[in-house]
Amino acid sequence: MPTPIMITTGTTATGDIITGTCAKYLVKGMPVVTLTNPVSGPACAGVMVNTTAVNKVCMGLPVADVTAMANGANPATGVPVATAAAVSTAVNYMI
Repeated sequence: MPTPIMITTGTTATGDIITGTCAKYLVKGMPVVTLTNPVSGPACAGVMVNTTAVNKVCMGLPVADVTAMANGANPATGVPVATAAAVSTAVNYMI
């Protein structure tokens, strides 16, 4: 089932900002998010680790979509955290 593509300024379910680094593919003027892109915020500091959109590739890495997972640690406590990409402003760009 198609889901929206994740771009810079997208957020996770815990409210952390996802930063896209694939500047070769812009959606609404913002870089798309691929695997290994950073996630930072009050609940999780880590990277994007998986996606269901394996058919779209940017700079050799699969592009992340809504429901893609991020793993990291809580910056305050150091406890491991796994969270999902939840909010994207590119809702009309499905992958």
